[in-house]
This record gives sequence, C-alpha cells and structure tokens, in this order.
Amino acid sequence: MAIKLQMLTEDPKEIELIERYWAVDESGQYLEKVSALTDVIEMAPGVTLASFVRQRCNAFDDNQVCSKCAELIEIKNRSEAKKVPQRSTKLCTLCQNDHDAIALEAKKTKAAELERQLAEYVRKQLTRTVDYSAVPDNQVVLLLALDRAVTPRLTNGGFRPGDCRGLAPRYVDDFMLQLREAGLVLDDPSKASPGTYYWEGDEIWVLRDQVVYRLAPDVASRRADEVIRNLSDRVYTDADGLFNLWLDYAVADVMRYLGAQCELYNHDLSEQELAEIKSTMRAALHTYSVSQLWSVAWKVVRDAASLANREYYNRPKAAATIPGKIRRNLEKVQRESIELKTWSRPEQHPAGTLGMVLGEILGVDEDTPGHRVSSLVAWLTGQACSPSVEAALDEPIRELMTLALSHDVGSSVMLRFAELIRAGHDVGFAIEEIGEALRS
Repeated sequence: MAIKLQMLTEDPKEIELIERYWAVDESGQYLEKVSALTDVIEMAPGVTLASFVRQRCNAFDDNQVCSKCAELIEIKNRSEAKKVPQRSTKLCTLCQNDHDAIALEAKKTKAAELERQLAEYVRKQLTRTVDYSAVPDNQVVLLLALDRAVTPRLTNGGFRPGDCRGLAPRYVDDFMLQLREAGLVLDDPSKASPGTYYWEGDEIWVLRDQVVYRLAPDVASRRADEVIRNLSDRVYTDADGLFNLWLDYAVADVMRYLGAQCELYNHDLSEQELAEIKSTMRAALHTYSVSQLWSVAWKVVRDAASLANREYYNRPKAAATIPGKIRRNLEKVQRESIELKTWSRPEQHPAGTLGMVLGEILGVDEDTPGHRVSSLVAWLTGQACSPSVEAALDEPIRELMTLALSHDVGSSVMLRFAELIRAGHDVGFAIEEIGEALRS
C-alpha cells in the first residue's frame, strides 16, 4: 500500500508530522500509532490529528482509482486506505465536482419545471367553479360540518388537513377525500410551504399533511361565506345519501371507541381485522345505536383481555378473536332478542362537528337506533309518504289486515302497530314484525 501526498504547507515540522502520519511498512501497516503523534506539534484545542493533517495535505491512495477516469482517489483519513488495488465506487475530486455540477443543474431545471407546472395547476384551479345548488345532500352536510371544524378558514383563506381533526371521531381523511373527489375542496399550491410539492423520479409528489385547501369557487361568483349560509337553508331530498352519511359517521364513532379500548388493553388489530369489524358494525348500525355498539365493543375487548391471560394464549392470539366475538355477540343478540345496554360517551371522545350537524338536521345522537335514524331521514326527505312507498305497502297492509281479522285480534294488532311506530320503527318494519308474529 502506498499513499501519494500533495503538501499544502511549507512548514518542515508539519511536513515531517504528515509523512509520519501516512507512513506504512511493506505489509500496509501504519508505522506509528495516532496516539504517539498527537503531541509532536501543538494544535489548537478541539482539533484532532486527522483534521490537522487533512487541512495541510491531500492524500491519494495508490490502491483506489476513480470508477470514471481511473485517477487516484483522495482519502481523508487512515481508515479509508485500502491494502489491495481495487476500482473504487467513489469518484475522484474532479469527476465528483463535474457530477455535482450536473446534478445541481438538473435540480435547478426540475425546480423551474415544478414551479411552472404548479403555476399552471393554480391557474386551472382558479377557473374551476361549482354549482352549489346541485351538490348532493350528503356533501352539503359534510361541507357544513367542515365549516364548523375549520372556521373561519374554510371561507376566509385556506386550511390544512391537521385543521380538520374535529370533523369526526375517526376516518377524517376519508370524509375529506369525498369532498376532494367531488371537486368541492381544492388544494392551493400557492399557499403551501416550500417542499410540499417535490419531484420523485419523473413525477410530482406531495406531502399531504402540508397541503393547503380552500373551498371551490361558486359558479355564480358568490362569496364563500354566502355559499355556506345558503347551504344551511337546504331542503333535503336524498334519503339514501343522508342515511349512508350517518352510517359513515356512526361507524367512525364506534371504531374510535373500539380503538381506544384496544389501546387500553394493548390489543393490536391488523388492517384486515379492523376492516372486518368495521363491516360488521356498519351492518349492525342499521338496527342499533352507536352507544349500544360501544357496549358490545367494551364487553368483547375485555373478554379478549381476560383470554390473553389464559394458558396457551397471548395478546396477539386474543386480539385476533375480537372480530369473530363481535359478530357472534350480535348474532346472539338478534337471535334471542336481547336488549343491548347503552354506554355514555367518554369525555375524551367528542362527537365531532359532523355528528353535531347530523344531530341538528335529523334530531339524532349516539343513543338513536339505526332503524329510528332511517325513519327520521325518510320523514325529513319526504320519502316516508311518497307514492312509491305507499304503493309498496298496499299488499303487505292488505295481508296484515286479513290476518288480523281472521284471528280476531284487530285491536291488539293496532295497538302493537302504534307501539312500534312510537319506538321509531318505520311502517314497513312494523307491518312485517306483526305479520311474522301472527303467522308463527
């Protein structure tokens, strides 16, 4: 091993120290230890021998050549030297400088292209408008809830994803995605902090948490605050859309509670298990209330925690039983007509602005059963008394009345019918429930 030296000092003592620092024997071993050379020359406090030598000498290793031009590679300290000849993966100083200059120029070119494309994107965004009178009911409710969550930033400037946390107990990104995909909320690169948009390969990527959003302009050029006030007076007609939005919100409310309980008992559920539970809960919410399903989650999670302490079990195995336990528990409740308990909302688990807006529009909360929500949505949108609903009920009503008269139980049937309606069930459910009871 041989080290070629290029001196940057004319001081004889410094040159002697440098030559001793890099001196090796025939086997490539350094002749003197660093500790033996430290006191040869007085150095400033905090300066190491390696940095002292590096400032006064350029060292090139005979055993390492540039992968591009085959010139010797400069090394900075003893540990970088090689004992046998090899082609280095590093570049020599000149080639590295050329490479850095080319990379810097490419970076500048991409930065200019990014700026150009973002400017064009902003220009196109400014030309996009929305006819808010044609926006579906469920998206109107989401916008009203978002306005409460980020006030006054929705109508006065812009807001970031982190500002929307108060929208719902969970799955806020999913609710925001609905608004983005509908074109009601637009991102504004001109207001985002530097580095939010960047190149990755040949594509422009974005740091989603840093994006700045704003409300899409109105087709009639109304101010954003005027648009929101107008949406507050909406007459709702889309029963399916509103009920599905309530289901989305209710699922988020249930899953937030379940997540808190699992965290309390160190149950780590996979994405697949969470998706299975989410599907089960959504189906159950057609019948039960959010607070009733909190009680189910509470019971099942504690059962799993108890199971984890048994022999041959551990926490991962116990956690894996939770999706099945929830499903079987709900099946038993339905099969045996068990009355589910209701749980109170925890203080650290707010309803979110979406829950507040749905509550004001529909008159519902976490204690309202799903079948009652469905009835309220039907009445609000005028679907409960529509001609199609009436036509669909003609035959079931005729059959029920015939059964009641044939069994001579007309009075009790009418009393039971009134009882079910007062409990929040719709007409169709009440007719089916009474009919099944008479036929059994």
